Amino acid sequence: MLNYVIKRLLGLIPTLFIVSVLVFLFVHMLPGDPARLIAGPEADAQVIELVRQQLGLESAAVSQFWHYISNAVQGDFGLSMVSRRPVADEIASRFMPTLWLTITSMVWAVIFGMAAGIIAAVWRNRWPDRLSMTIAVSGISFPAFCSGDAFNSGILR
Repeated sequence: MLNYVIKRLLGLIPTLFIVSVLVFLFVHMLPGDPARLIAGPEADAQVIELVRQQLGLESAAVSQFWHYISNAVQGDFGLSMVSRRPVADEIASRFMPTLWLTITSMVWAVIFGMAAGIIAAVWRNRWPDRLSMTIAVSGISFPAFCSGDAFNSGILR
């Protein structure tokens, strides 16, 4: 068991590296200038250049990536472009609601899953079994973003 955990943790290192490279590349492939976005639409060239220097955008991509990785390893994810607050604070402020939502949904899934399994076992190959199987397969097949939109729009309230 310990060997399995160690292998999984060691496998996490290249996975995190590949994901961080892809995120870095995708952000740099976005159209537009991040310095102009942060400075605002009415900023002049001097302000934009100052923002570029503060963000380190004038250095080479390899240097930017090294800075990005070294800061991320230390827990410094920079500032949010939207709220201008530290990203670590943004994540921390949303952690408890996310944890609560996750635990609640898992509890409901276990309750309904066990009930459906018991019903399917008691009435095997009859309509309750087929109905519970249909509901389970439909629930798994339904994309999470669609159900999230449905809940947010009030369809499933």
